[in-house]
Amino acid sequence: MEIKNKVEVIDNFIPVEYQNLIYDVLMGGKDLEGADDNGFPWYFTEDVTAAGEYDSQHRPAFSHSYVTYYEDDEALPDPFIESDYHRLFVPMLRRVCKHLDIKGFNVTQGRSFLQLPLGLRSTTPDSPHIDMVDEDHLVALYYVCNSDGDTIIYNERERSSNYTIKEKVTPKKGRIVLFDGKLYHTAEQPKYNSRCVANYNLIY
Repeated sequence: MEIKNKVEVIDNFIPVEYQNLIYDVLMGGKDLEGADDNGFPWYFTEDVTAAGEYDSQHRPAFSHSYVTYYEDDEALPDPFIESDYHRLFVPMLRRVCKHLDIKGFNVTQGRSFLQLPLGLRSTTPDSPHIDMVDEDHLVALYYVCNSDGDTIIYNERERSSNYTIKEKVTPKKGRIVLFDGKLYHTAEQPKYNSRCVANYNLIY
């Protein structure tokens, strides 16, 4: 399937009961049967927008990594499943395959982010970025809850000093955005409600 420049927004992508399960595990303190941890483990990150201090916007959040691609580490399989909670999203990823009419894909990265509201303080959007530089890939971005803090997807496929908006998507529980991962994208910081997403990068 051709994914170049693709952006698709789908509401209620998974059944309501499944939406509620994801929400309850990530945000409601419900244990996932068989998981090692007592409650979903969020980890503090000083800046959700950057990999290094040189371009940090100092926007704190909490994160959790499900799957990571360690290309340069021969001791670990690629991809490396880091979290028992990855299986919570496997049925959703299978539904992505069915929706796109493909047999399967490689998950190269899977993460969740929880951002707390900043109140009325005015902020610019986070720095535009792509998740993976070298590989063509599809982003499956699932919204765990209703929130502000829109996702912004740009028309540009290269770094630019003048990004133009292709699509702006408001977080809504059960909504998923499937888009070409080579499109630069970003998010606005939430002002009023916590913003929680699951973000998977897929190659097929």
